[in-house]
Amino acid sequence: MALQRRDTDADAFRETHERVGRLVIRVAREVRTMVDREVQPLGLTMQQAELLVWTHLHRGASSRQLTGLVLTDEAGMSRLVDRLEAKNLVVRRGHGTDRRARTLELTPSGRALVARLRRVAVKGNRHLLAGLTARETAELRRLLLRVSHNARTMPRTLR
Repeated sequence: MALQRRDTDADAFRETHERVGRLVIRVAREVRTMVDREVQPLGLTMQQAELLVWTHLHRGASSRQLTGLVLTDEAGMSRLVDRLEAKNLVVRRGHGTDRRARTLELTPSGRALVARLRRVAVKGNRHLLAGLTARETAELRRLLLRVSHNARTMPRTLR
């Protein structure tokens, strides 16, 4: 009898925890692959495209402020900015009030590319959510935000 219960517990674990977590990871991987494929002809990776768009949306922000939005650390951000500078898409400027900080600014080439990236993002998002109603899309977003919050606030004893 105990063996049967253990199997039931394992099945429950797979169906409620592992399965949902793995599905989220799989979807994230698939979305990243889709975006990388779309921006590759523009000479970019998904992270580089993201940084360009966030730089456009948060004008005058420092690379440190943008780090969390691009989901990287400071060393990764430095490498991203180096690559985009080498492509003449962004420049680092001195911060107006903090001598240690550097802000990012799009070059004219970077601004032109952001317009194209926004069109790619709209088409990609439309494809990603195809078949979902507006209500389902809103519910999916709400649920994913809750799962993200739960993951960030998980007690250490569960980690």
